[in-house]
Amino acid sequence: MKKTLLSLVVIATAFATQAQVTFSGVSPAAVVGNYDFGVQAAEGIWPGEVDDGTWNVTSPDFNINGTFIQDTLMLVEDGTPGMNPQGNPISQEGCNPLTNDLSGKIAVVYRNTCEFGTKVLNAQNAGAIAVVLVNREDAVIGMLGGTDGPSVTIPCIAVSSVTGATLINEMNNGPVVVFIGNKLGVFANDMGSYREDIMVAKYGAIRDDQMNGFDLGIQLYNFGSNTQSNATVNGQIVGPTGVVYDNTVALPAMNTGDTAFVFNGNPEQFLPFTMASYPIGDYTLTYTIDLGVADDDSGDNVFVSNFSVTNDLISLAYDDGTGQPTSSTFPRSTNPIPTQYKSCMFYENPGAGNVVVEGVYFTAFSSDLVAVPLAGEEITITIEEWNDVWVDMSDPNIFSGLDSLNVVSFEQYYPATDAENGVAQYQTLSTPLGLVNDQRYLVCLETFNGEIAFGYEAGIDYGANQAIYSQPVSPLQIDGSAGQWYSGWSGTSASSIGLKTGYLGLEEITSEIKGKAYPNPAGDNLMISVEAEGAAVLTVTDLSGKVVLAKDVDLVNGLSAVNTSQLEAGMYIFNVTLENGSRSIFNVVKK
Repeated sequence: MKKTLLSLVVIATAFATQAQVTFSGVSPAAVVGNYDFGVQAAEGIWPGEVDDGTWNVTSPDFNINGTFIQDTLMLVEDGTPGMNPQGNPISQEGCNPLTNDLSGKIAVVYRNTCEFGTKVLNAQNAGAIAVVLVNREDAVIGMLGGTDGPSVTIPCIAVSSVTGATLINEMNNGPVVVFIGNKLGVFANDMGSYREDIMVAKYGAIRDDQMNGFDLGIQLYNFGSNTQSNATVNGQIVGPTGVVYDNTVALPAMNTGDTAFVFNGNPEQFLPFTMASYPIGDYTLTYTIDLGVADDDSGDNVFVSNFSVTNDLISLAYDDGTGQPTSSTFPRSTNPIPTQYKSCMFYENPGAGNVVVEGVYFTAFSSDLVAVPLAGEEITITIEEWNDVWVDMSDPNIFSGLDSLNVVSFEQYYPATDAENGVAQYQTLSTPLGLVNDQRYLVCLETFNGEIAFGYEAGIDYGANQAIYSQPVSPLQIDGSAGQWYSGWSGTSASSIGLKTGYLGLEEITSEIKGKAYPNPAGDNLMISVEAEGAAVLTVTDLSGKVVLAKDVDLVNGLSAVNTSQLEAGMYIFNVTLENGSRSIFNVVKK
């Protein structure tokens, strides 16, 4: 279940009930561990949900410590022929009365066509004591009751397609037992954490000269009934040259229900990870919790995350080994389907002035190519300066000015065929873009068809990073300028946007000067701003390279007004060339 990272400065305190509600594999060994899950929306048996009557579950109540269900999984079967678009039997979607006996079992059902409440009610009528719903995508979801929800009296959780495949594949080998519920006090010795409560590298892939090290951190829980006085947590990083970091932290004594916060600034903290240089290659970060005695439920004692140091790729997602970012999930809003969707990656670095962005990697996806072909869909790719004044995410106005971002690079991409569906693509920038030290950027993908989704890497959870650094990671926008900005999808997963970069050479440093236009997007009049004085020539070209405007300008205090009423709406490249040969190149969007 998703949780919210707690205070940075509290050392040990009782944690909220939702922090100990888990879904975990019990046996066999191949499934042992905790899994993320979603719950029945607005059903009060789940911590954090306020009952509105759309479901009718009263027991078990997982708000009560030690309340849980533990039993064997069993796939539903209703006899319907055929396979669904995900390649699963339609008969295991459970949309019709079931033909198999689920008495005393936890039913497993695939998501696809009918309402959630209908699936759960059919399983309930066949004797199931709970339901695990397998999503179509590698993401967890909340579930509305629908027409049959008020008749449902058993709990249901939703897991990702990847978790579902893990469990079902093992069910083919024999019985699989799982635990659903509130585990506080169930075991004597039981400590653990959650994937979203560990700090990871700031990027899944980062260029070597942009790598500045990072802080380690983890939030830990004592779920057991015994006080733990000798527990430790170890952080270790293994890189291309072997072990490059190894630090063990002794934890304070923790009573049952206590939480420990091992983060920078607290009495218990890890040493920062930093190196004189960062060899290119793959790195693995592992956190290991050790009670000093055997843990009675050890599936949540070890947490592993990966990152890569690269020659040229910068991405929140992993490097797939070929210099492109990975994508494992394609979340989108479905209730209602939006008219516009914008997925972004936040980037800021004190050494960004060494970087030239040559192009952008991304992945687009349609879940039903028959109804919504990907071929020909317009995808807008922008790099935008985020110049609003804010310090961190505690500022209530942090997202209020995002509709007036300064666009510095603009591209449009049209998939050639449906074969690109779910496959990483690359768009070269018409003009390579030099970045600026400590400038905040958003790199964004935008579609005006709400059925189209963009790739994310669900294997990385930046929830703890976003909470501790209080900086955005992957903001997104739904329904255009009148729509809402969000800090990210549930779990703060990694947008699979990748920057392919080059290095700013000495010649470019001396000949290129910083410039921009405002407002941008512009109307019929704009102001160009260049770090220079005196006479210059302005040349404006469209994306085909055709010159559409050329004129002499006079820079006074670096500024010159330009009338652009003769330009049609679209993207243009402004080239300001000074008498000494220096130039400034930037992109402008005409409304």
